[in-house]
Amino acid sequence: MRKELVTPFWRAAFKSLPPAVRERHLLQLKAAERWELALDAAVEAFSRARKLLAGLFQAAPRSRSAH
Repeated sequence: MRKELVTPFWRAAFKSLPPAVRERHLLQLKAAERWELALDAAVEAFSRARKLLAGLFQAAPRSRSAH
């Protein structure tokens, strides 16, 4: 398990807490950061899968006859 917060937002949130309570809330901040990163990854995967499926099912343009 990593010991430090990775994202700038969560590091700033940790540093904004009073020193007396930082350690008490560190586990919750780490859990929130993990949830955020996991959700980010899931959204990215969904977006890529959606683009892939859209490309697979996109119909080729039909040529129209002049008649």
